[in-house]
Amino acid sequence: MDLLPPRWLRRLVIAPIVFVGAAVFTVISPAVHLVAAIVDLIVDRKRMRISRLAGIGLAFCVGEVFGLFALFTVWVASGFGLFMKRPIWVKANNILTGQYLELVTNAIVFFVGFEFKATFDHKPDKAQVLLARHAGPGDALRLMKIVSRDLGRRCHAVGAAKLQWDPFLDIAGERLDFHYLLQTPKDTTAELDKIRTLTAGMGADETLVLCPEGGNFTPKRKENRIALERERGRQDRVELAESLKHTLLPKTGGVIAAIEGAPDATVTFLGHAGLDDIHSFRALWQLMPLRRTVVARAWDVSMSDFPEDWAGRSEWLMEQWKRVDDWIDETLDETYQDPRSLKK
Repeated sequence: MDLLPPRWLRRLVIAPIVFVGAAVFTVISPAVHLVAAIVDLIVDRKRMRISRLAGIGLAFCVGEVFGLFALFTVWVASGFGLFMKRPIWVKANNILTGQYLELVTNAIVFFVGFEFKATFDHKPDKAQVLLARHAGPGDALRLMKIVSRDLGRRCHAVGAAKLQWDPFLDIAGERLDFHYLLQTPKDTTAELDKIRTLTAGMGADETLVLCPEGGNFTPKRKENRIALERERGRQDRVELAESLKHTLLPKTGGVIAAIEGAPDATVTFLGHAGLDDIHSFRALWQLMPLRRTVVARAWDVSMSDFPEDWAGRSEWLMEQWKRVDDWIDETLDETYQDPRSLKK
């Protein structure tokens, strides 16, 4: 069930509360870390997990405090938002978002205890639709950071509306034309039209990040997706969903709409391996620190054989997604002695 406060409440009430709360935590963080370290030394000396979580929390709080202050400064400088769509302010918001994402995702990588290595075929020279698998803590934010900071491109994203509970992502996302989707949208056609419009307006230095699975992979979600396709009588989809070892059956609507909006864009698929066994906070707690390398690989696909009809395009996506799942399976076999537990 979707539960998202109206925009005015998020701006006038939630954002100030988060800002003040994050500022207070930032100020008292030395004391918090001291207490966390003492507790860890007593009960968790080898893994220091409470201190690690406190470090991640501090990074998010610092990101919110300085990020919201910077966004407010940009709002004032842009004529109290009147000229926000001018290139200079769009670039400023993109830089701020990239810095925020770098701070919080670097903290996740450092404190959770893994290394993230991503390889792209090349830096695109035109609009790009990046279709990525979704699994593990902060993976989508990490990919957005790579696009905006490492590749130096303006990043758009299609994400869950619940991300708007985070004031920085809510405000910055609105300025950068992120599209936040409710879990149960009232008008699916209208939502798809918005995605088409978004990609149609992208320039040569812009990328849309979209996760076709619609959520982090978990065994339960896989079972639910299979049950849904079985109810619809789509036995071919049931068989494909059952054959996927590491990913969920992709949702076709948003992907096809994004490509339709920018038919000349570079379409890139991305898989990553190494976070596959982290399905919940409990799993993260049990495995942290991970002490492993997470590898990501992105490859461009030829669109010369992209079908004209919706059904054909849907099948095309399923074939491409099977390739992503196969790549993950091969990479796990090559990288880890036990690909199911991901322990070196």
